Amino acid sequence: MLNEKLEDKTINQMQPLVLAMIGDSVQTLFVRTEIAKRYGVKVNKMNKLVSSVVQAGSQFKTFKKIEETLTEQEMDIARRARNTHIHTKAKNFSYNEYIYATALEAVIGYLYLSGNEERLNEILEKSLEEINLEI
Repeated sequence: MLNEKLEDKTINQMQPLVLAMIGDSVQTLFVRTEIAKRYGVKVNKMNKLVSSVVQAGSQFKTFKKIEETLTEQEMDIARRARNTHIHTKAKNFSYNEYIYATALEAVIGYLYLSGNEERLNEILEKSLEEINLEI
């Protein structure tokens, strides 16, 4: 099984950037899969569409859309991720956008590892609203 459900205690011991790295991978796979199913575009266009969703600016917008709906546990994960000292900077995006993008990725990573598929899919679907079909 690709994803064995972990206990919250185990997940909470992970560094927020580890959760964000996992969340980034999960979101990327989800977006690639959905674009392939819905639009059936060529690889070059698919990469551009995926990039329009899985980049700091779009992730920032997605986080702001869902922020009010986050549970206490999800908010705690997001807060820890935002407060982590990040040594890199997103090209073409502000620091504020980048830390909120990291928070979104950490929440996605947390939901994936905790096995909360319903909530995970709800948030991932919200991120698809950022697809820029004009690319």
